[in-house]
Amino acid sequence: MAYSSSYFLITILSTLLFIISSSQYSEAAIVFPLTKNIINSTSHYYSTKIQVGTPSTTINLLLEIGVQLTSFTCDDTGYDSSTYRFVNCNTKKCGRFLGPNQSSGGCLQCDFLKPWPHCSNQTCALSFGVIGGLSEDFFKLKTTSSSSNLLQNSPRRLPFACLTSDFTNSFMNRLPLGTKGSLGLGKNPFSLVAELSSAFNLPKKYAFCIPSNTESTGNVFIGGAPHNLSANLVRTPLLINPISSFYELVLPYTTSEEYFIGVKSIKIDNKRVVNFDTSLLSINATDGVGGTTLSSSVPYAVLHSSIYKAVVSDFVDMAATRNITRVAAVKPFGACFSTEGVRWTRAGPRVPTIDLELEGKNKSVNWRIHGANSMVGVNKNVICLGFVDGGLEPRTSIVIGGIQLEDNLLEFDLTTSTLGFTSSLLVKDTSCSNSQF
Repeated sequence: MAYSSSYFLITILSTLLFIISSSQYSEAAIVFPLTKNIINSTSHYYSTKIQVGTPSTTINLLLEIGVQLTSFTCDDTGYDSSTYRFVNCNTKKCGRFLGPNQSSGGCLQCDFLKPWPHCSNQTCALSFGVIGGLSEDFFKLKTTSSSSNLLQNSPRRLPFACLTSDFTNSFMNRLPLGTKGSLGLGKNPFSLVAELSSAFNLPKKYAFCIPSNTESTGNVFIGGAPHNLSANLVRTPLLINPISSFYELVLPYTTSEEYFIGVKSIKIDNKRVVNFDTSLLSINATDGVGGTTLSSSVPYAVLHSSIYKAVVSDFVDMAATRNITRVAAVKPFGACFSTEGVRWTRAGPRVPTIDLELEGKNKSVNWRIHGANSMVGVNKNVICLGFVDGGLEPRTSIVIGGIQLEDNLLEFDLTTSTLGFTSSLLVKDTSCSNSQF
């Protein structure tokens, strides 16, 4: 009887501790640091660091918001963890990862790969079996709770793609020097957002704020934007592209993992741009071509040629009314201007504003792009419009690039399928490197 009473008491205490722990997690968010890295005067990227394994290994990753799974090379990072586990290829878990209606998956072929610790032919293979495998390990994490200065182990092992450097060097050569993979923040059940939200009892959403200079640090928040700011976000629906892009053949789901939004029109200084085929703004349901997506790995906005030419033409005309002088173009940009006579504000050079008119809950909403997010200083005398011609047959008509996202707080709510955004925080006399983040 005493044993039963003790067991009952222990059960009650354990339940209470779990509830308290879950409550604490639900009020917090998991935080990753975010930095801007300069390659040259016209190229840059954004990166974060993760700590994974036992003993923990720090790995520098590219921020990629539309990628299905966090991945990094396991053969050239020093990663050799005693808590590493592979997902067995002959399991339903592997089948669920590979896609619908799969009872199990293919197996990794270690004999054909550059060796790394723990490589096993029983590992759930990514695509062709010579790229890498689906793996799991503990991550060390920071939270925005009162113990935010401390790293803690994730309550369970989290999935990631353990890749070979031969593959990343051959097929993922877009990875900047110094990065070993990517932080995947896609929408699928194996994404870091889904796994951390489940493990820590957090809302299934994430936010990020990218700093505009290399001396500052921004953040990625798994669990959503800070509460003191989330109420001020303007929201627009996230759209689903029914067809995956070629890049996602590595992880072949049916629908795209990229985040699309519904741009209805573009305005320059409140005047609508009209000289292009507006059907390009919609996603073609048959082939997935068209529409507007967000990308943290593309440095500048990339537009279908007809949209690009119309935007540049109207921007140049509006700039002329402000006595801003156009000068010779500097690649990859098509419209550049002299800085002489340009006024500067806290939101960057005072140039024509660009508005993306988006779908809202009951009415249209605008994402306003000020000079800090539209112009690139290529030298002290020249600034260029940070939009690039994507040609006549791009898969996506508009890709909103990194510079357009800087100093904007964005929140991706995967439960309601909405994007919350602030437009430039600089207008509000703050930034993504402000201490409040």
